[in-house]
Amino acid sequence: MAEKVLAAVKTGPEVTELREFDMPDVPEDGAILKMEIAGICGSDVKNYKKPIENVIMGHENVGMVWKAGKKFAERKGVKEGDRILLEHYLPCMRCEWCHLGEYRHCHHTDWHTNPGAIRYGYTSADTLPHLWGGFSQYLFMPWNAIVHKLPDNVTSELAGIATPLANGIQWALYEAGIGYGSVVLIQGPGQQGLAQIVSC
Repeated sequence: MAEKVLAAVKTGPEVTELREFDMPDVPEDGAILKMEIAGICGSDVKNYKKPIENVIMGHENVGMVWKAGKKFAERKGVKEGDRILLEHYLPCMRCEWCHLGEYRHCHHTDWHTNPGAIRYGYTSADTLPHLWGGFSQYLFMPWNAIVHKLPDNVTSELAGIATPLANGIQWALYEAGIGYGSVVLIQGPGQQGLAQIVSC
């Protein structure tokens, strides 16, 4: 395993630097993801212009389980070498939102309301063990990482659009109530707009 990890760190508005970090130790309930795909979300484009510092961006992440602790592998049903899609939430798994399955609203991972929240692509690289974003060679996965094992017939590139597609389904079908025979206007050819077209 590599001793150092190279990552693209956003150091200020529209400024990125390549930095090296130590490869973290892998606890029994944690793992390391070797990155393959990191999508660029519309929020990344907006946040890149903001005065956010020392962040490894990238929250639409796909990769291979490089090293996994025994408890992590058992709990998540994965093994070293498996390809996974990694959600960007790192919830507490104890609050009411988590118990409802709506862990994206968990205070523990909501960086909008909780300055100490941990979420991939948004958390400071100053927070140990540093590797909290997909624009890196490797990424750290703690016990509360939300992982989805990829079937062999799904490429990493295809899995990389899972998050925007899920957003499109949520926004078009659930929130807007679009159904058969609906007439809609989708403005813009970005991945979110296209995902909504696919979901309809």
